[in-house]
Amino acid sequence: MNLKYRILWIENEEDWVESIEDQIQEYLEELGFIYGRKLIAKEEQDISYNDYDLILMDLNLADQPNGAELISKIRDLGVYTDVVFYSASGIDELRAKGREKELEGVFYSGRTPDTAFVNRVKAVIDATLKKVQDLNNLRGLVMAEVSELDAVMDRIIPSYFSTAEKMELFHKHITANRETTLQKSLNCTNKCQLTWRGKDIQEIVSLLDSSQKARAIKIIIEQSRPDLYSESNFYEEYNATIITPRNELAHCKSELHDGQEILLTRKGDKCFNEAFFKEIRKNILKYSSIFNELLQ
Repeated sequence: MNLKYRILWIENEEDWVESIEDQIQEYLEELGFIYGRKLIAKEEQDISYNDYDLILMDLNLADQPNGAELISKIRDLGVYTDVVFYSASGIDELRAKGREKELEGVFYSGRTPDTAFVNRVKAVIDATLKKVQDLNNLRGLVMAEVSELDAVMDRIIPSYFSTAEKMELFHKHITANRETTLQKSLNCTNKCQLTWRGKDIQEIVSLLDSSQKARAIKIIIEQSRPDLYSESNFYEEYNATIITPRNELAHCKSELHDGQEILLTRKGDKCFNEAFFKEIRKNILKYSSIFNELLQ
């Protein structure tokens, strides 16, 4: 799983789905995930059911097979994605259909009231996340997503600093204190008087660390899109909420305390728990949105 939580919703009434899905989307965003949804009204042959984290299935579909029969067919394909099986007819009829088809991995829900259905979906989302995300998996997810932010900055920076005037600004604020690092990176001798001048911007960016890239993004935001960031200092905030936690996670260790897994920094002075991962996921989504705006 990545930061997109994918739901396959099999339902006839698109208007009903659209009237309540905002609540599910807001819940996932509060957990630090992006809501992804595909809506279909009946069985479709080209659907890859394993691509989804959750399936929401109405009993009465636009065509045959009905919901119970379709769940059975999905299970016969070797797909064991959790399913919320629901109907306006009530849970008793659903359970009867489930027993008839010997359905497994199915959660039953009425369709009304909407709040009861949405609460059921939220509870199942929580259950699916707990299945696949222990703390070490969460650490891997964060490391991968922060690396993706680095990759996006690699695309933004050369696009912006593309004129001679902007390159002067880049050299003044970004590369002034990086000369020694560049010399070492390119295996220069001590006599080599290497400068950034004349070097391809892509080559320069490839030698910047995450902190230097964030400093470049700060300049871009201030000069071209100040509306994207209303907080005091983009560079300082990105450093504190993304780069520093990423670096700490890269050097932490897993321990058991009272039967619960925790992650600790090597010095043992900081503990990473589910609340921490929830917060950093939300921060990753925030900066990902800003970077995608800059790419436009």
